[in-house]
Amino acid sequence: MPHQSLEDAAARMPERSGVYLFRDKNDRVLYVGKAKVLRARVRQYLAGHDPRAMVRLLVEQAVTVDAVLTDTEKEALILESTLIKRYLPPYNVRLRDDKHFLHLRLDVKATWPRFELVRKIRDDGARYQGPFSSAQSARSTLTFLQRAFPLRTCTDSVMKGRTRPCLLHQLGRCVAPCVPGHTTPEAYRELIDQALLLVSGRDQELIQRLKDRMFAAAEGEDFEEAARLRDLVKEIEGTLERQKVADPDLADRDVWGVFLEGDRGVAAIIPVREGKMLEPEYLEFDDAPGEPGERLSSWLNAWYGEGALIPPEILLPLEPSGLDALTEVLRERRGGAFRVRLPQRGEKARLQRLAADNARDRFRRRNDVADRRRRALEELATLLNLAEPPHRIECFDNSNFQGTNPVASCVVFIDGAPEKKHYRHYKIKTVVGSDDFATMNEILERRFRRAAEEGVFPDLVVVDGGKGQLSAARAALAELGFEDQAIIGLSKPRTERRKGEHDAVDKIVLPDQDELVRLPDHDPALNLLRQLRDEAHRFAITFHRQVRKTNTFTSALDALPGVGPTRKKALLRHLGSMKAVIAADLPTLADVPGIGPQLAWGIWSALHPDETPADNTAPPAAPPAAAAPQEPR
Repeated sequence: MPHQSLEDAAARMPERSGVYLFRDKNDRVLYVGKAKVLRARVRQYLAGHDPRAMVRLLVEQAVTVDAVLTDTEKEALILESTLIKRYLPPYNVRLRDDKHFLHLRLDVKATWPRFELVRKIRDDGARYQGPFSSAQSARSTLTFLQRAFPLRTCTDSVMKGRTRPCLLHQLGRCVAPCVPGHTTPEAYRELIDQALLLVSGRDQELIQRLKDRMFAAAEGEDFEEAARLRDLVKEIEGTLERQKVADPDLADRDVWGVFLEGDRGVAAIIPVREGKMLEPEYLEFDDAPGEPGERLSSWLNAWYGEGALIPPEILLPLEPSGLDALTEVLRERRGGAFRVRLPQRGEKARLQRLAADNARDRFRRRNDVADRRRRALEELATLLNLAEPPHRIECFDNSNFQGTNPVASCVVFIDGAPEKKHYRHYKIKTVVGSDDFATMNEILERRFRRAAEEGVFPDLVVVDGGKGQLSAARAALAELGFEDQAIIGLSKPRTERRKGEHDAVDKIVLPDQDELVRLPDHDPALNLLRQLRDEAHRFAITFHRQVRKTNTFTSALDALPGVGPTRKKALLRHLGSMKAVIAADLPTLADVPGIGPQLAWGIWSALHPDETPADNTAPPAAPPAAAAPQEPR
């Protein structure tokens, strides 16, 4: 039954357009929605006719509902989007993570613009391309742009401090706008225009422009430039081979397909640019209340936010609520003609059905993954005699190189899926040398002391190792007072020759059991444990490499008199990276502001202790009474 205060608040709702906010007893906003008639819309939630679980839970948790009145449905639509971003209500559209969509940003007002990935769109005059539903898709696009067009990738602060081109220029990956004389603003702007054509889907126009320049370069006997343009055209055409002509009118549009099942759903958005169908983007939603039309309206409002790349036409499978207001808002955001179509026949209807098929297939595959995870968790619960499947699993691993730079990792899976925002890495503080048992003891002590403070404990701990590692971990937990903590080990495969057979299967190590448990190679529980182990190892070794690289570089320079934070920063700013510092010759090092020939020799010698310069340069003699150069204050 709805709370009485909620019933009273609903009865006081005005009969006009606006935005409503359901709140719980702690005044937290649970859900934000818009309505043409507020009282009628809110009463639909309280009537009890909607069978979906999320609507029932929303009404049970809410104790009141507030309203913000607007003059028009269009104003309500804009305000709804603003309030959702501000309050992040748990019952509004929930994506696979809590982050904003990624966009490509280009500051077109800058003399030397660069592409970068951002999650927030600001009213700063920059040009934004997107959104991208996944970080992988966005980063792949950025990587291709950086490979195809030699634009700068460094930040403004790094660029301002350069006096020599970086390593990317030597590799032909940057035209070095940081150093006068290497390019002009006009030539750089031409590269920017080409890149924008590509990200906007105008690939045919770009290819024709590049071919014209290629032929012109060949006629002018600039064969090196002609060959570069030829290779660029081939690379761009290679990325377009998977695309097919989807529409003979060569128009730009987005085709939406939606599949809903209860409170869950998937939307597939297929961009069509110059008649070519591009790779779909997917939005996956859980626990989304509201009628299908209302949900679709919220999704469109979120996807085509301020600054998004909005095509002149979108094709939808059903009419979103407040279609006229939504169309007007999106037309203003686009800054040009815009329309929504609900095709019933012909080529556009075929495209819309194709998008719906993609959404249905994505939902099915997502369900298959969820079912495998559920079976894996249930099997682990049976194996360990747990009262219920483990909700939160934490896996620990450590990494070092011959006992140096020891680090460790903790990865967290929630309901069988990685939850990367809870991942943690540790620098080992109390262990000297390579001692896996002592390292595990320190990790668990630090993790569970924090768990005791925060009240967040794992339902299951997984350690990478056999009986020894598991025993050490259990002893550490017992010493901390957590002897009842569920814990399991995963023993790495050992390939042994026994009667001509190879035993190379991971085995599960259970507490107080001598025999290791061997599950079938494709068992869901075993695969989940492997995924945990491999992810913990990846996270640990990645962090170890970062620490090792930093410490190696820092220790080599710290041993030199006169090289402190300021000069180390100058080296990195001038040369671009630690790798470039190591690769630099003596003249290059000497050109760094604040270094000079004498200190350059000392740096080069420290980084290459067993080598001599290629030109057999002798170390410069120090002035007779001069002390070592001092770090600037």
